[in-house]
Amino acid sequence: MPASTAPLTDTSQFRWYLAGAAGWFTAFGIQAVMFAYLVTTVLHAPPNMIGLAQASLTLVSTFLLLVGGAIADQIDTRRLLILCHAAAAIPALALAAVVGLGWLRYEWLIVYGLGMGLITAFIIPSREAMMADVIGPSGAPFIQRAVTTTVGVTMMAQIAGMFLARFAASLGAAPIILFQAAVQLFGAFTSYRLAPSTRHHVHAEANGGSQLQRIGAGLKEVANSYALFPITIVTAAIGVLFIGAFLVILPVILREEYGGDVQQFSSMQIAFWSGSIISSMAISRLGNIANRGRLVVFAVSTGTTILFLMSFKTPLILFYALVFVWGLGAGVTISMARTIVQEHAPPAHRARVMSIYQLGFTGGMSVGALAIGFVVDALGARQASLIPAIAMVCVIAYLLTTTKLWSITALKHDTGAAA
Repeated sequence: MPASTAPLTDTSQFRWYLAGAAGWFTAFGIQAVMFAYLVTTVLHAPPNMIGLAQASLTLVSTFLLLVGGAIADQIDTRRLLILCHAAAAIPALALAAVVGLGWLRYEWLIVYGLGMGLITAFIIPSREAMMADVIGPSGAPFIQRAVTTTVGVTMMAQIAGMFLARFAASLGAAPIILFQAAVQLFGAFTSYRLAPSTRHHVHAEANGGSQLQRIGAGLKEVANSYALFPITIVTAAIGVLFIGAFLVILPVILREEYGGDVQQFSSMQIAFWSGSIISSMAISRLGNIANRGRLVVFAVSTGTTILFLMSFKTPLILFYALVFVWGLGAGVTISMARTIVQEHAPPAHRARVMSIYQLGFTGGMSVGALAIGFVVDALGARQASLIPAIAMVCVIAYLLTTTKLWSITALKHDTGAAA
């Protein structure tokens, strides 16, 4: 049976897993629009302070994500998911109260960002490790379909959250942020419906050692893998250069050239993630893709091209079109990179390896948002887009000449060999 039509699991566990992921990313979609709108347009912060605020969302997780991955390999990830979803409702409720009472200040956004970053450090590796648990060993040959299905669902959930944020123009920001908290509680319920994870009993206890030793084992696994190492480097570069640009350069362009109302922030996010979901769904329909490394290189090259084009002033509709094409490339990169990492990560280290992979995004976002905020201050938003574009060209050239990124292919699960 082709990978594009084969069932992923014989139980409802994967559906509950998808529902929980959708809950998190619906809330994430609302947060992405409302947070950027509040700091950029409502508070009218300068670019460097926008960068700092955006960095606060991932700053804590940058330092704790590896710890979160090590912990997720040692305890029941289902329990951790329940706790994280429930905890994520608290910062949203607090921010809704602050906004509703008219007490919004820049400092409150920083506190909110730090709180969400703490929770993110534990929920990301837990959710990624739980995927293999819910599809089971028999689902290993269909890991690409599991990943692309999850990516598609989470992207649709993000778009739904970003669309809901548009109603802040008529309802106000506080009710929308309250809904964000409610969706997180739904995520806690769906996680409760999952079966307890047993992977940590079977695999992690055999490894023993201190927390630092377990983290070190995950880092060693990545460093020694011909596939995991270059993909992790690509991911880190995307976090610093692409996501950093997305979080600072694009909001500043919206504010300075087009007005920057909440509907424009929503439309920008929807344009990007619509492109991502289209390309992700296309990959899912294509079935098992053999030359995964090459596809990652082409997708990242698309984002680099878009950043070069962003240096030119355009009408708003063309700005959205460029963001959409950027999203097409991002969908390919996210699907292929996650598939490669899920496939090559050994069960005993899976959460730790996934946390290292995710650290590229979260840590890169913090560094990128902070650095690019100062670049925008110095050069202006349009000219600043050239800096991450040139840097990414250098990163890809380095990886193509020194690693096996171009040669990464799908594995044959019956032999562990490349297909």
